[in-house]
Amino acid sequence: FFKYYIPTVFILLNLLYKRLSIYHKPLLYKEPETGKIINVHKLYEPFRVNDKISYWKFIFYGLIFLIPKSIFCMITVISLIIHLKIFHIFNKESDTNINQRNRIKKIIKFWSYLCFTCAMIKIKKKENTKIKVIYRKYLGENYDFEDQNYSLIISNHIGFFDVLFVLYLHQPGFIAKKMVKDYPFFGSVAKGINCLFVDRENEKARKKIMDDIYLRQKNYLEKKSLTPLAIFPEGTTTSNTHILKFKKGAFYHLLPIKPQIIKIDQNAPVHISCGVQNIFFHTLKIMDYHFTEIGYYDLPVIRPTKYMFEQYANLGKEKWEIFAEVTRKIYCEIGGFQESNYGFRDVDLYERSVLNGKYDPNQNNINA
Repeated sequence: FFKYYIPTVFILLNLLYKRLSIYHKPLLYKEPETGKIINVHKLYEPFRVNDKISYWKFIFYGLIFLIPKSIFCMITVISLIIHLKIFHIFNKESDTNINQRNRIKKIIKFWSYLCFTCAMIKIKKKENTKIKVIYRKYLGENYDFEDQNYSLIISNHIGFFDVLFVLYLHQPGFIAKKMVKDYPFFGSVAKGINCLFVDRENEKARKKIMDDIYLRQKNYLEKKSLTPLAIFPEGTTTSNTHILKFKKGAFYHLLPIKPQIIKIDQNAPVHISCGVQNIFFHTLKIMDYHFTEIGYYDLPVIRPTKYMFEQYANLGKEKWEIFAEVTRKIYCEIGGFQESNYGFRDVDLYERSVLNGKYDPNQNNINA
């Protein structure tokens, strides 16, 4: 076994290391007008890969952990899928029946936690003593912290493990493409956790999504539904140093939201955040190392207030924009993030530039 295992994994690790190293190579751009040399990685700080890869540590740990961790994690994910599929066959009312809902929550929590354990990812709850002070700054001195009813959950987005992590904490449904419902195995999981399916190819259906989100929010808030909806309002992944501008889906109807902040140690040898990295290769990198950590802040519910709309009217033309921007500022102050107005198009341009080793700003428009 070892006669073939070690050389095979060694070759695989070298190919993986070569692929991951692309994201660490210097990428410079010379402005034609001024001749100024720009570090493109710094220009796209919200998406750059910040952890460092030591070749020998990568190979050494990989020979020990990559295959076993990958196999065990795959087994837990498959077990979750099968368990949910079987549950869904015999239980059709998990969104309205409290007993069925509690059982499905236990299933998701058990298998997702076991997956984190197999991946050697430690979950750590963080504390910030200034949370209430920051909330009152943006929501008013008389903000009511007692009312913790909410319509949906939001979280910043840093990689593949976010989905599993939010599943572990809250067992919600997510927004998914309509075709996912018909996928083998995964379709059963999506239906089992009560995802909201969207037909993105149909223009009328895309316009209808705001009504669908509102209905899910309203039903959960009024206890007609037992499954909350979870949204990543940034719309793409970051390196966990910045918070991008929030999209309107979670904020448009001005209903209370439950924010979750994911925050990692930027000095860790390997980061849960993938930034612009390919998610598949990034996941293999996580499997390669022995231990890493995912930290989070469990925040109080945020509800729009009259004070917020009056004091921060300059943050948007519409009320949902003010709500979204105030929420983003709360994220940044509590989590120690910086604001960024980059979006998905900027991620696409930066990723193509890194993979090609050449940056051309004329390929796309860059936001400030």
